[in-house]
Amino acid sequence: MTRNLRATLCVLVLLFAVAIPATAGDATVETSTMLSVTSPKQYETIWSDLVPPEATVVGRAEASRGIRDVVVKSSAGVVSCGNATEFACSVPVAEGNETITVTLIDNLGKTTDAVLNVYVNVDIPPPPWIHVIGTVRDVEGRPVPGATVRFESVLPLASGPHPVTTGTADNGGYLIANAFGYGQNISVEKEGYQPLHREVSFENTTHRLDLELEPEPPQDLTVPGFSAWMGVLALPGGLLAVRAGRRR
Repeated sequence: MTRNLRATLCVLVLLFAVAIPATAGDATVETSTMLSVTSPKQYETIWSDLVPPEATVVGRAEASRGIRDVVVKSSAGVVSCGNATEFACSVPVAEGNETITVTLIDNLGKTTDAVLNVYVNVDIPPPPWIHVIGTVRDVEGRPVPGATVRFESVLPLASGPHPVTTGTADNGGYLIANAFGYGQNISVEKEGYQPLHREVSFENTTHRLDLELEPEPPQDLTVPGFSAWMGVLALPGGLLAVRAGRRR
């Protein structure tokens, strides 16, 4: 009887132990992380004129348990970007095909990776392609339709000039797409107006530029230095000279 009671008590103790929920110290810790790399983009071509070349990595990291570190690694080296939410740091890279791995480490040691495959060019980066919109008007503020707008890079290009030409619409508006480089020689021509020529250096890849044309001056039909009044005064003298010639 005593043995049966002891066995029953042991079974009850085991069942009670299983039924008790885990303590807070034994509970599973829930964590969440977020890692986003905004630059460079996947499969982007990176230009660097540094020796050794470098790539700047920019992004954002979040971790519910806090950020211990953001580490950027390439085939040429490893750097720490710190534990801030917004990060930006430069890592040495190798020329040609390169793999950059960004690792977020939270305060519990949990890691999240972002892997980027890029191509590294060791050279001075080429000028960008720019886009310009605007309106061509006359000195009275009226739109000038049908005008020819021409952009040409001021850079000496091995392939020769790179002109981009368009015409203005009925409202005088124009759009120049894919002009090469920030510096541009600009010309605007329209019959009845004086040609416009300007050199402009843009600061952004997209820009607005309104242009103004002046009308051509009226054509002067008189001989320079010979006014209409002088012609009237000279007429009698010319007639006298003709008569004198006939008498001779």
